[in-house]
Amino acid sequence: MAAAGKTIKSRRDKSLSDHEQILRKRLWIAVGLTLVIFFAELIGGLWTRSLALLSDSFHVLTDAFSLVLTLAAVYLAMRPPSDRHTFGLHRLEIFAAAFNAGSLLVICFWLALEAIKRLLHPQPILAKEMLVIALIGLVANIIVIFLLHSHMSRSLNVKSAVLHVIGDTASSVGVVVAGAIMALTGWFWVDPILSLLIIAVIGFHALRVAREAAHILMEGVPYGVDTQKVRDALKGLRGVQQVHDLHIWSLCSSCRCLSAHLVVDEETMKDPSLLLIDAQEMLRHHFDIHHATLQIERLECSEHYLCENHQHPKPAGRS
Repeated sequence: MAAAGKTIKSRRDKSLSDHEQILRKRLWIAVGLTLVIFFAELIGGLWTRSLALLSDSFHVLTDAFSLVLTLAAVYLAMRPPSDRHTFGLHRLEIFAAAFNAGSLLVICFWLALEAIKRLLHPQPILAKEMLVIALIGLVANIIVIFLLHSHMSRSLNVKSAVLHVIGDTASSVGVVVAGAIMALTGWFWVDPILSLLIIAVIGFHALRVAREAAHILMEGVPYGVDTQKVRDALKGLRGVQQVHDLHIWSLCSSCRCLSAHLVVDEETMKDPSLLLIDAQEMLRHHFDIHHATLQIERLECSEHYLCENHQHPKPAGRS
């Protein structure tokens, strides 16, 4: 039986390893394709004088960055913690996301000013050339979605990256339609109006990413987690009398952590191992918290489930 168990585990580990290798290879292809789209639309936007194409190129850049973050997360997750970085390097994802969001907001401001100028003073655009470049970008986006679609159900990071690409695909469809309209009618005011719509989409996503990054960097409770419900669930475990000094935070967008003190009855205090197992299982299945540090106590050291006296400690030697 033991040998059979080891064989099953070995096959499962090999299956996961094969899946990760396929995912890494497809992510590299997706990053390459997305960067090609970005440079093609950037150069094409400058050449054809299409602000919509130029705006969409920066939308594509957000997709490329999202895919790079996903790829980095796959590699960083494989690196073990070190003496200097005991949690590993997961937090790099958040710093990169914050930088990306800030730079995109600056770009959006510049593009919005240009779009307003174009509305006031429309400029002729090489609409046919713009249409061809937009079609190439649209096809490339569809290929990226096809490459990663099957991995969405197994990875939250991949799912978020693919949703970015799907959003850009819709934007590319808009650019194609605008190019066709301008090629047929010569209505060049369509270009700055479409660019403003694309800018609004980019700005909305950038603000949301900036807000989420700031929340994580401030050690905020992960979105979707109710602190009081977590406390009640822990308190509802057999043997637990009180919960205090409860902290819930995120290392990155997909890694939730928790620490808490559990006051238990005398019987549970003799052997708290079963309680710890039950608590870890409950936190994983009900709150998606996979890293929990629980301190077992007989007497409570705080009257509130949150840490009320979390202040800067006084330097040693001062009264």
